[in-house]
Amino acid sequence: MPYYDLRCEKCQSEFNVKASIQERSEGKISCPTCGSQELATVYRKVNVLRYKGKDCDVCPVSVNDQSHGGCCNGNCRHGG
Repeated sequence: MPYYDLRCEKCQSEFNVKASIQERSEGKISCPTCGSQELATVYRKVNVLRYKGKDCDVCPVSVNDQSHGGCCNGNCRHGG
């Protein structure tokens, strides 16, 4: 079962709950503070890991190979 980060629209408290997709889609989750079912999803920042051997995850030709000049031939606009 997935975890959901939610915010109550009524009392503004934020909480994390483990619930089935069916429970979430049918509105069966309630705020633990006030009991309201008027909930909004809270989106959190997600960390992305880079693959070894790549200068930049955005560039399709990105490799740690100095003979090719690195990411975008050394002119990466994406921070790689």
